[in-house]
Amino acid sequence: MKNRKTVLAAIMGSAMMAQPSAGIAQAGPPPGPPGSLERPTAIPMQAPSPNTMQPASTALGSKWSDVTKLPDFFAGNWQSVTSFLDREPQTPLTPKAKAYADAFKPITDIPFAGAGCKTPGMPTIQRLGSPLKFFFEPGMIAIYIENSSMTRFIKVNGKHAARPNPSYLGDSIGHFEGNEFVVESIAFADDILFQYTNFPGKGTSNFVLPIESIFGPHGPNLRMVERMKLLDPDTMEITLTIYDDTVWTKPYVANTQIFKRNRGDAGIPAEWVCGSGADPLEFDPASNESIMQDPADVLKKLQAKDPK
Repeated sequence: MKNRKTVLAAIMGSAMMAQPSAGIAQAGPPPGPPGSLERPTAIPMQAPSPNTMQPASTALGSKWSDVTKLPDFFAGNWQSVTSFLDREPQTPLTPKAKAYADAFKPITDIPFAGAGCKTPGMPTIQRLGSPLKFFFEPGMIAIYIENSSMTRFIKVNGKHAARPNPSYLGDSIGHFEGNEFVVESIAFADDILFQYTNFPGKGTSNFVLPIESIFGPHGPNLRMVERMKLLDPDTMEITLTIYDDTVWTKPYVANTQIFKRNRGDAGIPAEWVCGSGADPLEFDPASNESIMQDPADVLKKLQAKDPK
């Protein structure tokens, strides 16, 4: 049953489901394949990007009146139109990360089947959990991730906490550089997982099965930098760079994510309820009900769409 549940969660995304962070630093070894990726000695993190040359009290995003000057991320919500997985990652792995990837076993080690609907954390949950809904108040922008009922709180023109508590979404600060919202996140829980690479020859077609990618844990000084901007009134682009010298030999630049704006009734956040049963669910709009499917049948259907 364990593998069956794991395949289910990988296929249906049911483990991309929210669980409130415990509010304490995570302890113990990272999850996944045994053994080969040990926690290294801490590597000094690169200096954060400066927020702004302006005092925080006057920088854009610090006052209610600033909302009229900000890019309009706020109307409606944003639906991803790109895969949550990266195509053909080329960033070289460190020797320890490569050893971990070589020992990674498809299906049995896929990380999505978190017990109790536990989230995989950033960046996977934001990439897979759209639509996203942005909210503003002076000094903060929040992003509600509908398909997990999680909300990121980004301090605008603020500073990282002196001793940030590790969490699944990280400690995030943001500032505006022209029309771009730049967000730096640190202090991640030990048990978040992100994509290292793909199995040879996989991950290149339009539809990528999660079992074709290798996911693993991070080092102690993981840092993510996102740049969000509007390409047109209804198209948003998010670029992501991940800094982790325990996994890659240079910064990892993820595939650009594109989101389209939903307006009107489609732009109103919907209620989302976690479901982590042993059987996969598929929503049938004709009957307005969720129906059960066998995981093996679901996998066959997905492979039929993507014969590579």
